Amino acid sequence: MTHQSSSREDEKTGGIQVIARAAKILNALGEHPSGMSLGEIAQVVDLPRSTVQRIVAALDSAELVRSSGAGGLRLGPALLKLLSSVNTDVVDLVKPLLEKLSADTNETVSLARASGSQLAVVHYVVASRELRVVPRIGLDLPLYSTSGGRALLALESDADVQARVGDDWRELTDKTVKTLAALLQMIHEVRKTSISYDRGETLEGVSTMAFALDTIFGRFAVSLLVPTARFKKHEARYREEMLQCKQALIREIGKIAAVEG
Repeated sequence: MTHQSSSREDEKTGGIQVIARAAKILNALGEHPSGMSLGEIAQVVDLPRSTVQRIVAALDSAELVRSSGAGGLRLGPALLKLLSSVNTDVVDLVKPLLEKLSADTNETVSLARASGSQLAVVHYVVASRELRVVPRIGLDLPLYSTSGGRALLALESDADVQARVGDDWRELTDKTVKTLAALLQMIHEVRKTSISYDRGETLEGVSTMAFALDTIFGRFAVSLLVPTARFKKHEARYREEMLQCKQALIREIGKIAAVEG
């Protein structure tokens, strides 16, 4: 091997290493939406602070991260714009099936994804009846208390669940789960059944059920939001409609994966 080809190989390896390190930093910031200091990032990604500082400077110049003053560093507008484009692609793809689920159940349906330790709603279809649940786009609720959040957590290992949820347990109602042990027990059940439930743990008088999708666009949760009194009466039918919707979405997204693959 010539000296020139060896240098090119070293340069290629170094470039891959930088990309891998940048990805670790961006993932860490994604899991801490309130912001992180350089020292905190260095500790989480297990890299020297000076290395983190150099990579962050490059990411900042590309607007992939931004400084929020006392709040530290956060994901930047360029990356958030890319994520928004992905959300739009997903919404366009699944919207007809979400609308069908809402029509079949006559209930509100939401599409959400994890944002750090929170569940962020990216799209919803509101039921066309008088007594209904209306979520807000961008509404952030804890992953641990919501059916959609727990469905997404069920896709992760127990260790990753603990790392993502942390130690901040907000009691949103008197039914909100309060310990990691209780949460993991719920998540183990979700892994067996594919359906997660929130029976008034997040909002009084509102019950939900959800399933998660692990797709080429990322991980998303589809939730059915129902006034609790009606939820109890029709739970079995709702569950069947949800499972049918999940299979239809898997088939539809599979078509895209086959085309792009």
